[in-house]
Amino acid sequence: MKNEKILLIEDSAFTRRLLRGMLKDLGFQAVTEAPDGLEAEKLLKLHRFDAMLIDWRMPRQDGAEFLARLRAHDNPVTAATPAIVISAHVDLALLQQAATLGAQSVVVKPFSLQVLKSHLDAALARPIDRALPDPKPAAAPVEEPKPAPEDDAYEIVYL
Repeated sequence: MKNEKILLIEDSAFTRRLLRGMLKDLGFQAVTEAPDGLEAEKLLKLHRFDAMLIDWRMPRQDGAEFLARLRAHDNPVTAATPAIVISAHVDLALLQQAATLGAQSVVVKPFSLQVLKSHLDAALARPIDRALPDPKPAAAPVEEPKPAPEDDAYEIVYL
């Protein structure tokens, strides 16, 4: 059983039920649901979450609006909460906007339990304090490009 608290923001009750079952199968017991970004904002005032799954297309307040407001939140821990965007309609514009708004990754619906697990593992592996901006960014050392891997293994790209 995992102790992390997940906020699931999805307008479809059927999809929320399906995702809650998947999260339970992965060992997450503390899952809180919101049907849209406005309800999620209310929950964020009351609770701290370790990660969020955010549907991109929702009524009242969509994923982009919610993520923009989240990243501008006055609580720095809340503002840095890892966010995974989920959507059935992913294109380059969505990927660019999600990356600009600070999403950790984008998952295309429908997805498998293993794909969900890999995205959550990656999001939860980042300590929240590391996600906060540094007061003075340090110059990154320049690294030589590494050769491409020899195998054709499927690779998940995180934002």
